[in-house]
Amino acid sequence: MRRTKPKNIEFDRREEKRAAVRSVAVSTLLQLLAVAALLYLRTLGPPDWLAGLMLFLAVADLITIPFTFAALWQRVKEIEKGELDEARKY
Repeated sequence: MRRTKPKNIEFDRREEKRAAVRSVAVSTLLQLLAVAALLYLRTLGPPDWLAGLMLFLAVADLITIPFTFAALWQRVKEIEKGELDEARKY
């Protein structure tokens, strides 16, 4: 019979936390780049309705960033509690 190595649960949890933080960091960076692009395009003199739409989209994109970090906070708590490990049992 082959012996398997016991899993290091703490290492797995650290890796899951890092992946979650990395995901939020990349997402936030892309959101900020999109906002910068929208605001830059507004300076090129589009029609008023389009400039207003770009401003609305930029603000809407910025509003979502704090909620992204709130979701990250919740995800990290779930990882620390081991909820994913419990769910994998089923």
